[in-house]
Amino acid sequence: MKFAALNATVLAVFAPLAFASEKAPAHSKVEVQEYQYGMQLDIDQVLQRTDNSRKSGVVPSVMVYRDSQGEVHAVRFMEWGGLSSQNG
Repeated sequence: MKFAALNATVLAVFAPLAFASEKAPAHSKVEVQEYQYGMQLDIDQVLQRTDNSRKSGVVPSVMVYRDSQGEVHAVRFMEWGGLSSQNG
């Protein structure tokens, strides 16, 4: 149980860093585009996506994907977190 609490603490400390950068992970060197309603995305393969399953409410998310031409792109958008905001 202590291990789980330690992991949760470490994740809570470093989670804000995931949104501090305007770029995708350093190894991909891809500029993150802000999603606009109606934007046409050519998604062939999702390479990485923010895990918001343990957050509630509307939260930012980044998806890194490869298009049909093999180019890598990243897009930031808002989504509902996976946790319910209701108690019980």
